[in-house]
Amino acid sequence: MGKIVNSFRNFVTGRPMQLAMREWRIMGKWRGPLSAVAFGALLGVTGPFGSQTALGPAVRYPFWMVIALVGFGAAAAAGRVLSSTSPGSRTAIRIVAVAAASAVPMTFFVAWAIGVVRPGRSFSPVQLLALFPYVALVQLLIARVISPDDQMIVAAPVEQPAAAPEYPPEFVSKLPAALRRDILALEAEDHYVRVHTLHGSSLVLMRLADAAALIDPRLGLRVHRSWWVAKDGVRAVERTPGRAIARLVDDTAVPISRTYLSAARTVLTD
Repeated sequence: MGKIVNSFRNFVTGRPMQLAMREWRIMGKWRGPLSAVAFGALLGVTGPFGSQTALGPAVRYPFWMVIALVGFGAAAAAGRVLSSTSPGSRTAIRIVAVAAASAVPMTFFVAWAIGVVRPGRSFSPVQLLALFPYVALVQLLIARVISPDDQMIVAAPVEQPAAAPEYPPEFVSKLPAALRRDILALEAEDHYVRVHTLHGSSLVLMRLADAAALIDPRLGLRVHRSWWVAKDGVRAVERTPGRAIARLVDDTAVPISRTYLSAARTVLTD
């Protein structure tokens, strides 16, 4: 018994099991009998439980293919039972549960199968308990193989922050280089727009309505038939008897008409 368990421990913790796990990750898309036969063939090559020396190839390969087929069946049955009793369980937890549940009958089956191919070999209750964790590790690998890919836990996609809004090039290119930043407001002057910035102002040949339509609405809004203000350029919205104004950071008072007052309050005071 000690030789069998030690041999299986070396299989589980050593290079053969690592190679097996790598193979099954690659073959993860295959399910059912084909996976069981392939897994049984791999067990036949590695020869756990001392079967490499105790059994000839003609017996060893069929032996492990039968073990693998029964293991896949036990895992599939356990998976169906657990799906009906705990449908909302996380996939990783469910795989471990399937492996543990299916390892119970598989421990007895493996002990029985060893007795068949090695007459006279038997397992006491204590030896069965020692055998269980190694069978459970194999069943864990089988449970992972038969687990549907669409149930595997996937890292949540990281949302990219929205790009900061910018003034359109066709608008800012009309301004002197020194005035292409820190825009506070636009003021209509006949067929021109006066662009107010922290660094001065400049006239642009463009209607206010056209300029406001070009600019990303996240940057500001129209507050008067003659004024558009930048959201970042407003220090406060003030009410006085009969009028409302947007107080810019340079202390300029921009009138807010009744038409735009509700929108201005929502956008400029949030």
